[in-house]
Amino acid sequence: MTEIEKTYFPDKLTQDAIKNIVDTIKTTTDTTKTGVDSLNVKQDTVLQKIQNGDLKRNIDLFNTPGTYTWTCPEGVKVIRLTMFGGGGSGAAVGYEVISYPWGGWGGAYVAGKPVKVVPNTQYTIIVGKGGEGVTGTTNGQQVTGKAGGASSAFGIVCNGGSGGAPLRAYPDGFAKAFGNNPICNPGTIPSSVNMYALDAFVTDLVNTPYGIGGVMLRISNNDSAGNVLYALGGGAGFGNGGDANSITQNTIGYGAGSGGVTRKTSANGGDGIVIIEY
Repeated sequence: MTEIEKTYFPDKLTQDAIKNIVDTIKTTTDTTKTGVDSLNVKQDTVLQKIQNGDLKRNIDLFNTPGTYTWTCPEGVKVIRLTMFGGGGSGAAVGYEVISYPWGGWGGAYVAGKPVKVVPNTQYTIIVGKGGEGVTGTTNGQQVTGKAGGASSAFGIVCNGGSGGAPLRAYPDGFAKAFGNNPICNPGTIPSSVNMYALDAFVTDLVNTPYGIGGVMLRISNNDSAGNVLYALGGGAGFGNGGDANSITQNTIGYGAGSGGVTRKTSANGGDGIVIIEY
């Protein structure tokens, strides 16, 4: 075989070497394609999870009154904090009373607030307790509800809501709950704020992003003057305020006030809550 023939017609050894190189290139190409296909599948899976709402942040939840320690995970430098102070309990009145039993005020709160944190650092978390219910069953009895306890975390304090007052007029001395102003949103008021409007209430629910005030109730009294009572629902929290004259505890949201009642015991205000997202 001439040199020219060797150039254009390689011997079997050379042909085998060329084939091995081609096979290697093909194997590399197939491996690359498999990797790309796998990556596409992973991207499609993540996209599907996002679209379905399945891809969530890590969430640590504290919703039982007490003091806790939270350790910031490695690599986490900012968290989102949602927190409510405990709600106040509604007032309670007995028979032959012309005062209106107000619902409890909702606790002060923060909603999805970014907070800087330090990895591996321990932080104290305090969850406030809802105000304890009060009883008004005897003739002429008028009892003010109990205030909720404060919740706190990362140097932020959300005070608990005031207990409801047994009053005919707006109770100016029972202000909304605050905390670190202007960090915290003020707590919510009970369901109505104007007692004298031709038996029609001017409502101001002051809803939170998570709930509405409880429902008020018109109640016939049994006194000689034939007075009509209005029991007011509790202020909103992380969920709805308690309805007036209702003692069903599970209708009251975290941090919400319970409703005012007549001739019975008001429900406890909603306990506070602390939610940490990261």
